[in-house]
Amino acid sequence: MGGLKLPNSLTLRAILLSTLWAALSLAVIASVITTLYRGAAEKSYANILSAQLFSLIAAADIEDDGRLTGAPELGDIRYQQPASGWYWSVEPVTEKVTGGLKSISLGSGTIKLADLKAQPFSPDFRRTYLADGLDGETVDVFETEVALGTEDQVARFRVMGNRNEFEAEIADFSRSLYLYLAVFGIGSIFVNALAILAGLRPLKSAANALAAVREGKAHRLDGDFPSEIAPLAGEMNALIDNNRRIVERARTQVGNLAHSLKTPLSVIINEARGIGGKTGKLVGDQAEAMQTQIQHYLQRARVAAQRDSVVFRAPVQPVVDRMLRVMRKLNPEKSFDFGNEANQVIFAGEAQDLEEILGNLLEN
Repeated sequence: MGGLKLPNSLTLRAILLSTLWAALSLAVIASVITTLYRGAAEKSYANILSAQLFSLIAAADIEDDGRLTGAPELGDIRYQQPASGWYWSVEPVTEKVTGGLKSISLGSGTIKLADLKAQPFSPDFRRTYLADGLDGETVDVFETEVALGTEDQVARFRVMGNRNEFEAEIADFSRSLYLYLAVFGIGSIFVNALAILAGLRPLKSAANALAAVREGKAHRLDGDFPSEIAPLAGEMNALIDNNRRIVERARTQVGNLAHSLKTPLSVIINEARGIGGKTGKLVGDQAEAMQTQIQHYLQRARVAAQRDSVVFRAPVQPVVDRMLRVMRKLNPEKSFDFGNEANQVIFAGEAQDLEEILGNLLEN
């Protein structure tokens, strides 16, 4: 996990993890279903060959002279198709049995059997093993030995099924299963992606609402948020309200400071006038400048206090146009030009702040 780096996106992470889980789950499901199907098919295949072996035993007989007779019909057309991989045969085991019987599908060919001594009989006196068929196929051999007349008249009954055909059926089933599960998996991934996108959409709405507050278009995070996001929106609104209270408290303190300085400044101005002369004029001018600044910021505090938002935005173009008109009147000998390719530029602050900034730049 240390080398695995997930994408820096909740949406992509959720889609990626759900895709991996779907792929893993479907792979396990496909493996389990294939295994169960193979087990059931193997059992059914063995039961069919066992039943056909019993039918072969029931259909065969022996004459008084020991010759094998009978016309077994096992109910499967494949035993009549040459080299089909489905064969049966009845062969003598003891000397008192002669002749033999075999299916049409065997024709004149013979099946090369393994060493029968190495294939022991099971407790129910049957044995199964693999052998090579007439056309290069692999066949399952179900075999038993039965006494038809006396104990000295024993015949070997053998039924063979096409293993290649059986494996091909299993492979066809597996391919169809994988195809259907793949279609289902792709559909599930698509539906999961839509569900994830729909589930995360309220986060985008919350981000847009917060951007509106930052841009001064709204005072709070407004919207019908789900229960998982509503607490976050509530905390953000509480933070905005707290910031507004802090700013209002700061404005109040500025206003109180301005009021407290008005009287001392008035005294200084009066005393400067009484002193007269160059020094008195300098002190009086500076005190009046201070008084003007205090009045200016006090007025700004009053205007700001009347607003509901703590975020200020001001269009740039009107402020620049107003400043340029003033500067052209004050300095008719100079040429002022302002290029603004984007007419909708917004200053993140109050218009008075922008005027002070532009005024300082123009004066310099």
